[in-house]
Amino acid sequence: MADIHLAIPPNILRKTADDLKVKFPDITIRPHQTHSEMAAFFADDFGDPEKTADLTLAAYPSALANCMTQKEGGIFQAMPHDLPALCPYLAGAGFGESTPFYRVVAVVTLVFIANRQIDPFPKSWRDLCGQALRDKVVIPPEETPAPALYAYYMEKFFQETGRRAARAVHQNLLPQQINVAVDLGRYAAGMVFPAFARTFRSGNAAMVWPEEGALTLPLLAFLKKGAPAAAKGVLAFVMGHEYQSFLSSSGLFCPIREDVPKFEELEDENNRLNWMGWPDYCAMAQFNAYK
Repeated sequence: MADIHLAIPPNILRKTADDLKVKFPDITIRPHQTHSEMAAFFADDFGDPEKTADLTLAAYPSALANCMTQKEGGIFQAMPHDLPALCPYLAGAGFGESTPFYRVVAVVTLVFIANRQIDPFPKSWRDLCGQALRDKVVIPPEETPAPALYAYYMEKFFQETGRRAARAVHQNLLPQQINVAVDLGRYAAGMVFPAFARTFRSGNAAMVWPEEGALTLPLLAFLKKGAPAAAKGVLAFVMGHEYQSFLSSSGLFCPIREDVPKFEELEDENNRLNWMGWPDYCAMAQFNAYK
């Protein structure tokens, strides 16, 4: 019996879990966790052999940070050599893994949505720093990676102006709630996954792929030493064509396979992504969004 931990974005979680249960009846999928529980686990307990699953999929920077502190992989085994290679556009952007003890399963992008009544309508992350908008932006809450990601990039892009904007942002709604709140005009703009930015009940908001590029958060896989064959089978499945196509077409994530089409907006924007690199990504686990 293989123990599988799915700490993955909510728009793909249910179907992923349901499909895995059908295809791999000999696995146990850990029960649903809140963002607070997952944040605490990856910060404090991930890498503990008694608490870490045979296979973990996670988008929390603290997961990789803890893995990287372990000598020669610690409890994690090197990834199988027969997994598909990272596609050229992600490899060229710097997403090639820095050690063999994890693999990128997909790259999550974050863009923003804005209410159509905003004039002038924002087109860039810089526009969200202006005095008129910076305290009217909403992002997911602090137990998710969103606040640290937003703060990191805003400071990287715009120095002190970006830092002030990150400190003024509201971080109290999950992506679907952000969609509704911006559509209704309760906030001027909000950072979300593209999957939550395509449609709006009242049609009063629109997706913006910022001029500086979408922010990125890799979804990673970790395999524990001695993991049973079923865990390795699940890993092969999530790297396979069928699941990668689901990640792209339904999750609107960047697939790692070259033979899987990119989702429409990514194709239209010519792969315009912003990536910080692995050292800064690990450091983001301790990044102070309020300094």
